[in-house]
Amino acid sequence: MKSPHLDPVWLRQKYEVEGLSTYEIGAIVGRDPKRVYAKLRDFGIPTRPRGANLAGKDNYMRRPGVRNPFAGKSHSAKTKAVLSAKASVEKPYLRGAANGMSGRVGAANPNYRDGSAPERQRLYASSRWKDIQRAVYARDKYRCVACGAGKSGPRSLHAHHIRPWAGNESLRFDLSNLLTLCRPCHHWVHSKANVDGLYLHHSTPALASSART
Repeated sequence: MKSPHLDPVWLRQKYEVEGLSTYEIGAIVGRDPKRVYAKLRDFGIPTRPRGANLAGKDNYMRRPGVRNPFAGKSHSAKTKAVLSAKASVEKPYLRGAANGMSGRVGAANPNYRDGSAPERQRLYASSRWKDIQRAVYARDKYRCVACGAGKSGPRSLHAHHIRPWAGNESLRFDLSNLLTLCRPCHHWVHSKANVDGLYLHHSTPALASSART
């Protein structure tokens, strides 16, 4: 199903007429705000200054109970001079056409998989995925199969795909292709530190707690 933010008329209505931010539009369509911003640029829709309407939940510093640590303070003349000097120096990174990656999106980007990322975001928000998550956690007794850690808070446990989501459509909701991992172990499994490819592409025995040290 085509995401509504890919329709320039719909996107212009939400952004220009209704005044929604890229964060709010992203929440509606299940996309990263940066992808929404990219579409605004693609469609030639004039964008507001960065942070122009960051209010409420869109702006961390405006959330209830959060106090800006710099509130009521100001930089000294010396600090302002240093910041000004740094801002005036030409930056080392390349912009626009000078950057070899400029405009290389979708299949033109070397990190492109199979175009399933938008679909993945949508399905991860579905009741079907939430049900399979609960089934995985229950089967593994709500413990990380790598280190044995239990649930310690929201999103402390992850349902990990042994064979990746991209390119394996028939296995995305297959219980035998999913394992319960705690957040640290899940990050480790997908890191370069996992030189043996544990928990990737095939079932493996539990990791020793020292495997990540």
